[in-house]
Amino acid sequence: MRKLKWIGLTAVALSAVVFLLMPAGQAAESEIKGIRIGLVRTLFRDTPTSLIDVLSQPLKALMQSQTGMGGELSLAGDAFDLSKKLKEHKVQLGVFHGFEFAWARQRNPGLKPLVVVVSHHRQLHAHLIVRKDGPVTSSADLKGKAVAIPHGSREHCHLYLERRCPGSGTDPRKFFSQITTPASTEDALDDVIDGAVQAAIVDRQALDQYQQDKPSRCNRLRVLSQSEMFPTGVVAYQEGDLDESTLRRFHDGMISAASTPRGRELLKLSRITAFEEVPADYEQLLLDIARAYPPRPEK
Repeated sequence: MRKLKWIGLTAVALSAVVFLLMPAGQAAESEIKGIRIGLVRTLFRDTPTSLIDVLSQPLKALMQSQTGMGGELSLAGDAFDLSKKLKEHKVQLGVFHGFEFAWARQRNPGLKPLVVVVSHHRQLHAHLIVRKDGPVTSSADLKGKAVAIPHGSREHCHLYLERRCPGSGTDPRKFFSQITTPASTEDALDDVIDGAVQAAIVDRQALDQYQQDKPSRCNRLRVLSQSEMFPTGVVAYQEGDLDESTLRRFHDGMISAASTPRGRELLKLSRITAFEEVPADYEQLLLDIARAYPPRPEK
């Protein structure tokens, strides 16, 4: 029965996606011109390559629906690969994690933010969670212990695990006895409470959801440490590549996405709350995060 129910729900979901991905109308179709958008590979961590194209379709449909501009979305490697493709005019827009955009701009100052990408929270933090009644008082107490980072965790959580939890210069795989990847944040936090692991790393959105779903169990947890503030994701362009009218059209169309029913549904499918204006303090956030988390050494 469970399998049949899952098949039924999947069919309904796919039907909804097909409907939403249909062209919005002939007027919009007649205005379409091609534009190439590169996506940094880390946007799809834990995602099989075979599914990436399917999962990126709502974003492509959102772009077309809101701006009248069709085109291509493609993976562009890491942040430096994407930056290079923008500089060489192989793509016109790029979607980066905020901290990776900060890294890329150090080598390519011509990168400019167009809109930021918000998913529930404008201020991104990773949290190291332990049991409230446990003996752990600092991350040093977790040496030789097990830590969980849920499958599908956002990239700043992985960076926090890599750079901060064991301490600068320490390999987390050698510091912790085990790094588990539960299927969900709920599973990871349940594992902390039940003693299967001694800590978990989750983001604020996931922690808020757990508090809403399981308030009594959440009260048995505490935040041992919190990361620095990470800048939210960004859609960027290479200065001088696109004309002002095209940039304005894309900017205005994406900013207004959350104001229409179709736009809201496509945002939801893309796991995005809204595209927003670049904050006044975004430049400072980029400088701060690049100092706190310098780029990884080139291989």
